[in-house]
Amino acid sequence: MGNKKSTLGLWVQENGGTNHRGRHETWEITGDPWRLRVSVIRRFCSLALRGHSERALDILTDLRKICALEDPEVQDANSFLVDQKTAGFITRLNLLLKQQDPESLQMECTNFIRHLSPPASVCGKKRFDFMLAADFRGLEALSLCGAMLNDKKLLKLSKVLDANMDTMTHLDLSYNRLTDRGLQRLLPTLQKMQALQSLDLVGNYLRKETIDGLVHVMSDPSACPCLTQISLGNNYNIAVMPGGLCELLLARWPPHARQPARRELATGQVTIVETVDDEDYEDPDIVALQLV
Repeated sequence: MGNKKSTLGLWVQENGGTNHRGRHETWEITGDPWRLRVSVIRRFCSLALRGHSERALDILTDLRKICALEDPEVQDANSFLVDQKTAGFITRLNLLLKQQDPESLQMECTNFIRHLSPPASVCGKKRFDFMLAADFRGLEALSLCGAMLNDKKLLKLSKVLDANMDTMTHLDLSYNRLTDRGLQRLLPTLQKMQALQSLDLVGNYLRKETIDGLVHVMSDPSACPCLTQISLGNNYNIAVMPGGLCELLLARWPPHARQPARRELATGQVTIVETVDDEDYEDPDIVALQLV
């Protein structure tokens, strides 16, 4: 779990007055990255509501760094945020702090925490164990969100995926404890899944360095040829979607689907909208690409 660690600091007044012993915040990642971010938001909210605006502003700066939003690539106009909502939340919190609107600030913090936390309907560990015991086959979608999967359980997961190699189109491994090494072990299995369309890796322990392996696999046209959606947000330090990965995803979109812009592809999950043969037909529900 991500913990806040307070360390004693000695601050000297510029006028040469008496030394004041104070506290400054340092943050450690000792568990799930999303837990650390939630604890920082709660600390910010507590300070802001008690009127400690300067300290709260420092916490907000720390949060930007923890979410990797201080990365030079993110500041580049051509960068692609995986999680644009996170940047938006931090911007609004900064504004509400200056406006001294405690009610709106508290509500925004609550919504921010919900955004970074696992959904309420996680499958949990029991469902994964049940699937192993029941030997499910022919699955089209598998959601293991919050199933407490770690690198040691990847062998069992690979067996489940092997049994559904030709049918599975959607795989959700969000909010588990997969590391770079674990994803590298899983890649050979994933690249054999010919029907896989979407892969959700949000909220794990992945770092930017692991994206190279993912790009390498996807550069092979025969590897997971239907894969068009990958979610990588809310990991350790992944805040940008490499342009090369965007290009590979776009190249895999079927010709009959309306292709998204590169920025849309990188900032949200895009659902494929099929084109209609009859040009006069207008579906009111399909007005643009939907970002989930």
